[in-house]
Amino acid sequence: MVMKAAKNINQTTQTSKQTDPKLLSMLVCPLTRTTLIYDRDNQSLISLQAGLSYPITDNVPVLLEEAGTVLSDDERAYWKNRMRARNR
Repeated sequence: MVMKAAKNINQTTQTSKQTDPKLLSMLVCPLTRTTLIYDRDNQSLISLQAGLSYPITDNVPVLLEEAGTVLSDDERAYWKNRMRARNR
């Protein structure tokens, strides 16, 4: 019984560490007002139009221009191609 309770606590903790996809789908780039792409691996939100990657810190998207990292040409091309493939 104790093991089962501990397992449930761990599952709750792991679930709460994930950023809510519904929240992410409502967010837009503060500079361009365009849709953002969720980069789960790097915990960031990508704005192709602004060429920035906004960090997600402690499950909170930091949508400030000064917090964004400029995307390289290769990164921009990667995300453009990935979005094209996804929309086919």
